[in-house]
Amino acid sequence: MLKQRPRHAFTLVELLVVIGIIALLVSILLPALNRARRQAMTVQCASNMRQIAQAMMLYIGDNKGTLPPATVYPGAIYPSGWWWPNELVGMKYVNQESANAYPQPGMTTAQKRFERNSVFRCPEGVEEDSTAPASVNGGDWPTDPANNAFSLFFDSQSAAAGMGVPSWYQLNCRNNSGTNAWPDGAGITPFMGWQSSSGTTPSLLQEAAWQRKLSFVRKSADTIMIVEAASQNWHDQAASNKYPNDAFLRRLGARHSKAHGPDGIYASGNFAFFDGHVALYDVEPFEKPVNAIRKFKDGTVFYLGNPR
Repeated sequence: MLKQRPRHAFTLVELLVVIGIIALLVSILLPALNRARRQAMTVQCASNMRQIAQAMMLYIGDNKGTLPPATVYPGAIYPSGWWWPNELVGMKYVNQESANAYPQPGMTTAQKRFERNSVFRCPEGVEEDSTAPASVNGGDWPTDPANNAFSLFFDSQSAAAGMGVPSWYQLNCRNNSGTNAWPDGAGITPFMGWQSSSGTTPSLLQEAAWQRKLSFVRKSADTIMIVEAASQNWHDQAASNKYPNDAFLRRLGARHSKAHGPDGIYASGNFAFFDGHVALYDVEPFEKPVNAIRKFKDGTVFYLGNPR
């Protein structure tokens, strides 16, 4: 009769050693995996913005070099209002019907259907399910969640009309205030956001001071077309209420890279330019009040006219 070999089991010490080694490997690998994941999302965000910028340039070309508005409030001119992502998707300059959250007329705002692969969705923006559309007033510092959510201007009108595109990106736009009047305003942006009076005042849209042409853009490789933000009027405000010495462009979104600065108010954001390229910038150099209006970081232009 063959003698059975004694069975050897792991001792408690051996199991603890193995568990410790696994925990050590996980602690080493997880940060690297998280960094790689965030880097991939940053690259995807840049790809989204590049596609939108290219679509916008096609739209501008088909409209004889005229830059479209960012928003026009509902009224006699546009009963459902004008929202620039709706125009690009509705006219198929962005050929992605699923980006439309309201695939049929007569829907309600509670019936939005989000497309997670929408080109207008920042992969590192605030999740759709965790927030209502961001306030048009935006946030108070760059990493404020209100700056990293989506916006869908004229939401109820979009739902009724069957065309509404949520966007985590905004045009380089300010409202039709005197400082944005061409050619003598102090801060003239490439795109216009129209106040509520514009919806019922057709002549207002035709005034020369509010016209924007591609020929106004002198440095296409430096002039910013699209930013990461929730409010379309993202740089028309005073300094941050909570961080007045640290955040002037308080509505500019910062979604990428490691947060830093006081309470982590800074991070990085992608900018799309009129020549079609997209670049990632740390937002801190743009945020200091001393850099406000005309003294932005070299290599970027927010304003037309005399931008520096």
